[in-house]
Amino acid sequence: MKEVKTPKKPLAYYYGIVLIVLIVFNLVVTPILMEHQVKETDYGTFMSMIEKKNIGEVEVKDNQIIFTDKDQKNI
Repeated sequence: MKEVKTPKKPLAYYYGIVLIVLIVFNLVVTPILMEHQVKETDYGTFMSMIEKKNIGEVEVKDNQIIFTDKDQKNI
């Protein structure tokens, strides 16, 4: 007697699932990564934020000043 086998799912079905998972992953992770991106500001903006006491943490390198505001978001 011949054994009845269930039909295999086409490969395109699995590609579709992987594509959907990648899209959902990008929709979730990309905004999180973009939120923590460093933005360039001029020295005048930095000084006005110091005067308003709106600076959280400052790191001075050779020719860069990296700082955060009081909410600990990189500027």
